Amino acid sequence: MLRLALKSLLAHKIRFALTAGTVVMGVAFVVASFVVADSLRATFNQLSEDIFESVDLAVRGELDFADLTTATAAPVPEHLLDEIAGVNGVAYAEGGMFVNGVIPTDGSGTTVSTSGPPLAGGNWTDNEEFSQWYLIDGQRPVGISEFAIDVDTYAEYDFVFGETYSVVTPTGPREFILTGTMQFGFPENAAVGARFSLFDTPTAQEVLGFPGEFQQIGIDVADGAEATQVGQRIQALLPDGYEVVSGEVLTSEFSDAFETFIGPLQTILLVFAFIVLFVSMFIIYNTFSIVLGQRLREFALMRAVGATTKQVRRSVLAESVGIGLVASAVGLGLGMLGALGIKELFGVFGANLPDGPLPLQPRTIIWALAVGVVFTVLAASIPAIKASRVTPVEGLLGDLAEGARGRRWTRPLFGGLLAGVGLFFTAQGLFGSFDSATAQLSLLGFGAAVVFIAVSVLSPLIARVVVSWLAVPVSRLMRISGRLARQNAIRNPRRTAATAVSLTIGLAYMAMVFVVGQSLKISFGKLLEDTITADYFITEDNFVGLPPTVVADLEAANVGAVVGFSYTPARVTADGAEPFDAGVDTVDLAEFEQVVRLDIAAGAIPTSNFDQVTLVSSEVAEERGLSLGDTVEIAFPDGHLVSVAVAVIKDEDSVSSDFVLDHSAYPDLETTVYHQGVAVVVSDDFADAEAARAPIQAVLDAYPQATLDNRQELRE
Repeated sequence: MLRLALKSLLAHKIRFALTAGTVVMGVAFVVASFVVADSLRATFNQLSEDIFESVDLAVRGELDFADLTTATAAPVPEHLLDEIAGVNGVAYAEGGMFVNGVIPTDGSGTTVSTSGPPLAGGNWTDNEEFSQWYLIDGQRPVGISEFAIDVDTYAEYDFVFGETYSVVTPTGPREFILTGTMQFGFPENAAVGARFSLFDTPTAQEVLGFPGEFQQIGIDVADGAEATQVGQRIQALLPDGYEVVSGEVLTSEFSDAFETFIGPLQTILLVFAFIVLFVSMFIIYNTFSIVLGQRLREFALMRAVGATTKQVRRSVLAESVGIGLVASAVGLGLGMLGALGIKELFGVFGANLPDGPLPLQPRTIIWALAVGVVFTVLAASIPAIKASRVTPVEGLLGDLAEGARGRRWTRPLFGGLLAGVGLFFTAQGLFGSFDSATAQLSLLGFGAAVVFIAVSVLSPLIARVVVSWLAVPVSRLMRISGRLARQNAIRNPRRTAATAVSLTIGLAYMAMVFVVGQSLKISFGKLLEDTITADYFITEDNFVGLPPTVVADLEAANVGAVVGFSYTPARVTADGAEPFDAGVDTVDLAEFEQVVRLDIAAGAIPTSNFDQVTLVSSEVAEERGLSLGDTVEIAFPDGHLVSVAVAVIKDEDSVSSDFVLDHSAYPDLETTVYHQGVAVVVSDDFADAEAARAPIQAVLDAYPQATLDNRQELRE
């Protein structure tokens, strides 16, 4: 029976290839998804190892909660550097900074940009053995007026040694003379798309917003010394709020930070892959149903010469296994090419992924074989069962009516049950409460899949009626062939429905994307329209934010009321209850209502003592039992704690988080947290809002990453 199954496949090579082709696409997508994600992991893991290769220990501020991807730790005072360097077992200690949002502009006025990797600034450490920066050409920067850039930036943009260029820093735009180029890592460049601007340490401290401080202090342990013991000695002299961590911990944390991007990307790609495989199941099911229906006499003859029901079924399933194995093997090869294609596709849309190896992990091979074979066998199992039940007499007569054995009520009952289950899970996914978007989308996807299966089960019940009506124009336009086509489709409604359902799924997903996309656009546009009253809104496209100096410069230009929006994670405690995590926006409360239309459920923003109050969303207030006047303690990740009273309970809006504080509640936050956006209400000194565009843009010319939009432009 096994030899017979193999000969059957080889005897119908074209049919075999076309059937396998539908699975190949899905397997290739699965493989490409894993390979792209593994490539990014390998690249960024190597980058992490390169960054901290020479760091045995590091001293930094503790984060009470959150992580380095969402929060900024307290800086380390510079005076600790000499104390740490004097600890027994420390060979060398150096303070360092690595700050995102340092953006040079070249001689032609082009702003250096990336599609995700950092635009970072840092200090070029004095110890060349300890540093990962390598001078390639020119000289290292020395003094407040000099800087250096990485070799890739120098090659791709219009920079010349000795010329002066504008560089946007956390402390505002500044002018620097370019003295040299450097490379991160040697001999291989490990920058993976990041852009770097380097200064000497005193200059970096001033322009990056760390006067008399460092982000962390790196430590090289002396030969023969035990790193753990040295770390314990250093920890003993540190004040509260600071910690000693190993280079291995730093490497792991850096890698984990990139996983927050890589993991969701892989999930999105795998979702599309499984959609392709899900549709493929219906195509394979339909193909096997038709092909096995044409082979009734063959199966009848096999039964007549002694083959059992199980042998016939196993023979058909063996064919499906063969198709799945071949499809998986071909899909593996195409998946490697697909990984390159996905990277190029991201580049077309402006999100360039870094170059790196294309690793084929054993896990990827196992997944490819599993999904290829399992999906194919599952799709072929029902036709195989039907084929095995054919008696010799029925098969040899060749006129077996499909479904004659079934009862009329089983299909509508089973299909209705599936539809009910699918709609139940879909409704739960739409309206239920979830801890994560992944759980919600998984339930929605499962519900949708069950609904589609229900549609495929129920479709034959209406296929005859639907086709007879829809095909009338075809039979009139194409007389003989049209009538034949109509009668053929009506005669076998199950085959017609099975053929149509795969296209139905594809069109349904397309319709869903269009409807959801349009709904999001309309809903978000209405939220913006109803919420933002500012005349202009300033944003940026580098995923970095705008330095706080933008607000100060606009206020100095007297263009009107200016409010910057900064976001930070926080941990809130109300009335001694269990602390909970929440998002906090810091704004200028005195001007807040001028730029945002607040739907206030209770209370009012006071006219003074802004550092003593907070605004709370009505959802959080109801969930946590908060009322006007209640005191809440808001803890920031760096350990800073503020105690404020609830002054306003606000309904949901499109621009602010669950809690809103005034900047004065935690002034130090201004030096470490960028603005996600800046809103401007034009002063009455201007004839109209449009008259203020030129002076606002004149200020923003010093911030080339900034984009100025009026309300309509922002909505678009």
